[in-house]
Amino acid sequence: MRYLLTKFIRRLRVEEVRYYKTFNAHYMQKGKEKRTIELFDTLYYKKPDEYDTSLYGEFFPNNSRNAYYRLKNRLLRDLEHSLLAFHVEKDAEFVIMNKIKLASVFLQRTAYEEAQAYLDEAERLAIKHQAYNLLNIIYDKFIQLCHLNYRLNPAPFLEKKQAIQEKYEQIQQNELLLATISYQLHRSNFSTKEEGVIETLEQIQNNIQLTNAAEISPELRLKIHQCARKILLQKREFEALGEYLYESFREFNQDGIFTKKNEEEKIIMLIWLVNAYVRVRDVNKTIQFTNQLGENLDESSQALNNKYLWLYCQCKMMVNIIQKKPESAIKMLEDLLHNPTYRKILNYFSLYLNLSILNYYCQNINESIDYIGKIVISKDYKDLSRHLQISIGIVEVILRYENEDYEYALNRYKELRRKYRKELTQKAYAEQKEFLKIIRDMITKPGILNEARMQGKMTRFIAKYTHFEIGGNELLNYSVWLKSKLEKHPYYEAMLAAYYEE
Repeated sequence: MRYLLTKFIRRLRVEEVRYYKTFNAHYMQKGKEKRTIELFDTLYYKKPDEYDTSLYGEFFPNNSRNAYYRLKNRLLRDLEHSLLAFHVEKDAEFVIMNKIKLASVFLQRTAYEEAQAYLDEAERLAIKHQAYNLLNIIYDKFIQLCHLNYRLNPAPFLEKKQAIQEKYEQIQQNELLLATISYQLHRSNFSTKEEGVIETLEQIQNNIQLTNAAEISPELRLKIHQCARKILLQKREFEALGEYLYESFREFNQDGIFTKKNEEEKIIMLIWLVNAYVRVRDVNKTIQFTNQLGENLDESSQALNNKYLWLYCQCKMMVNIIQKKPESAIKMLEDLLHNPTYRKILNYFSLYLNLSILNYYCQNINESIDYIGKIVISKDYKDLSRHLQISIGIVEVILRYENEDYEYALNRYKELRRKYRKELTQKAYAEQKEFLKIIRDMITKPGILNEARMQGKMTRFIAKYTHFEIGGNELLNYSVWLKSKLEKHPYYEAMLAAYYEE
């Protein structure tokens, strides 16, 4: 695999880098730092292309390509050993596998008592953590030990192996079915338009045979939960999704499913709970689980805190929006924006986009235009999906219209029609195409809103595109925006009315 070393290094966490340096500290070459560490520092801090030929001479005076590649391979092996050593006590499966390996070493040395001691310990841990795949290996090792040590009776180990075999095969079948569900969901891109996808998923889920709940591993219970919640999301049954998430979360807490090992899944479930209750307009539960999410992040590792900080901020932002406090959301995001601590872990596109929309809610049109402009002029704008580019472009047209900058709005409209000509001929973009035609008339004839013909066109659009989902993929809802113009209300006011509308 090309660039494996570079990718490996860039995936390392700060604590893993620190451990690697300690791990290799005693390796010195003639009083100088080891060359592998020098190469690591070069790739980690300077981020050159690892295949850059200029690196040959930097590490070897004779400019030897082969010597450089051997150095790269040694560095990769060192990093692999360091990473394994760092995580050796952090994962139960790692610990069990190492006990099995130690037993194998002592078996080869005919040290049967020591081998049995490690296998006994491995068996105890595997049963505790329901690692049935490893129990199979452990019992095979016990049987191998019985062949070598005539004092041991193999019968009990054969019975144990047969006892777990059926259970293990059932778990494997369930794992396969769950993997199939996940594949179906991602292949359809979580779209309800894919024919037969939901029916197939439900059929697969019904085929999952569950044993006594106490015998199901926490990992399998979590996977089953993930499968069910994805199906409910795909069917857009938010009431049922909220109830299912709530009950599952209560059960998992009660049964001690959430441990240090899977604390990330607890954070993810809380995010799902917040989003589900936002959809069903349960403000109290939205606030409750947002607060609980914040508490869990405070207690979690720094890596998890950094990873989910933005999603937590989005949850808090949603609470502010539905509580009619968009100014508080703006302050929170601006504090993040200007805090250098978060510079490396935040997505500035998302920050600018949300600040633009929030300022529009507050009718701060100039600020909203400034933030959307930062995105449009960015060199990375072209890397956004075409769908998001179109959405941002339409928001910019709307903002320029609101600011009565009709000439700029018209030029931006023409640019959108030209640049995204292909997309706007597709059925999936029919709503955007129709909305652009309406706003074009509003731009070219500012007084047209008072004409009955225009009002009729807007009303028909609103009746045709009735869907509204707060916190969805839309930046601004076009039907709600047109309705706000007809009723002469601010967009934010019309949006909240649509949200709380039964």
